[in-house]
Amino acid sequence: MIRKILHTIFTKFSSAGLGFLTIILISQILGVEAKGEQAIMVYNINLLLMLFTLIGNSTLIYLTPRKDFSNLIIPSFLWIVITAILVSLFFPNICVFIAVLAAISEINQFLLLGKQKISQANILKLIYPLVSFSYILILWLFNRFTSVEDFITAMLIAYIVSFFYGIFALRDEYKNLKLISKQELTSSFKTLFSLGVTKQIGYIAQSMNYRLCFYILGFYCGETLVGIYSNAVSLSEAVMLFGSSLALVQYSSLSNNEDDSSSKQFSWKMSKINGIFTALALLVLCLLPSEVYSFVFGKGFEEISQAIRILSIGVLPLSIASNFTQYFYAKGNFKISTFASIIGLVITIIAGLILIPKYQLQGAALAATLSYFTTFAIEFYFFVFRK
Repeated sequence: MIRKILHTIFTKFSSAGLGFLTIILISQILGVEAKGEQAIMVYNINLLLMLFTLIGNSTLIYLTPRKDFSNLIIPSFLWIVITAILVSLFFPNICVFIAVLAAISEINQFLLLGKQKISQANILKLIYPLVSFSYILILWLFNRFTSVEDFITAMLIAYIVSFFYGIFALRDEYKNLKLISKQELTSSFKTLFSLGVTKQIGYIAQSMNYRLCFYILGFYCGETLVGIYSNAVSLSEAVMLFGSSLALVQYSSLSNNEDDSSSKQFSWKMSKINGIFTALALLVLCLLPSEVYSFVFGKGFEEISQAIRILSIGVLPLSIASNFTQYFYAKGNFKISTFASIIGLVITIIAGLILIPKYQLQGAALAATLSYFTTFAIEFYFFVFRK
């Protein structure tokens, strides 16, 4: 278990480090406004990804020990094909294609986790940031990185590599892939849909808790502040990497454990460890002066420090809540976290529309913080006081 956790933490931090370096390059070279444009474009692709994995999401970790591979992969891929065709009428083809590759890679990662092949799943997760950063770095060294379009190309190449590695890592399962009957397809689709939709709605709501302020901030204040705020959010999410690493291994382990008492004790222990490390990391970020952020990201990013200090109040409880979330998921209960995320989203919308027009960047950070704390409070209540 310790080895799996350490391997996952190494992968998460390596991925975050590469992502952080990518953010620095884009911010330094393209500037604040282009960084805002890039952030919104990436989130649009992530929205498509969430749609494409409406049934082929992390519920696969829970279902993999309980269902045949063919009964999981065929309906998941079929859903991707159908939805991709539909959304291609409204989104650029390149964005749809990238999202399809990302969805298949994510499905393969969840299947590997469900089989407790943690190392292969971590490698698959690491490929995208490694390849995309390497491509951008090469362009930069030859003075060829000049636009957001170059970043899109980097995403495309990285997800193509991820796609092929995922197939390779599950090659034995894919070799034994078999056609399933119409009855099996219908039954599997219903199972995946009933669990996946509930879980994914929560994931979409939580993702919008992270990112909805981008759109509100962009509407009222322009893409320059979006660029600043997006970097602040990325740093905040990086702080939660340790907790998410613990939570990922926790989910994989608890999905194969039927003892509720030991599962709850293990989850509580993980949340305490998570809270300590997250608090220390946030303290470091909050103590950094604005000049450090300006030096790292470039001129115009000084206000990141203000946003970080407000966001940290909500990031700490939200990171701890991730351990409660995985406990519920491992029990096959996706409703509680979904409910918490939806309520958090409502808070984001109301607070964002009230605070952002008046307080701009600080208003966006405060709206997110209120949402994060609400999500934590709901999950904490159900974890501690409800069975």
